[in-house]
Amino acid sequence: MGRGVTAHVHAEAILGALLEARPAGLTISQLMTATERTRAQAHTGLAHLRKVAAAKGLPPVTWDKRWGYRMLDGAPDVWIGYERAFFETVHHRVENFIAGTLLPHQKKTPEDPYIRTVMAQMGAIESTLQLLAKLE
Repeated sequence: MGRGVTAHVHAEAILGALLEARPAGLTISQLMTATERTRAQAHTGLAHLRKVAAAKGLPPVTWDKRWGYRMLDGAPDVWIGYERAFFETVHHRVENFIAGTLLPHQKKTPEDPYIRTVMAQMGAIESTLQLLAKLE
């Protein structure tokens, strides 16, 4: 596969491999082998597939350590588990960004209206992500 192949071509190959493997999943290495794609091409295909799956009436692409990448119909528990893990990951990144970048900025310029607004908004985002990660 040469350079310049569009994302939708990689996505179609990834889709075929994931549908063929169902209900099992495929690791990134297995996807690369099954589709004859490089790691970068496989990730490009997965990203594009995730963007267009709903428009095509497909189930979401999920990933977990045990199963790898999967596309399962009628599996809300799997979808919710993946979504919670995503929210937890993003929450952790936001929390680290606040602690490592925004708080030092705020300490240096506590009266700056920009950092005050940013801190208020990021606090709301952090709370929302934490809630979504733990929502039952």
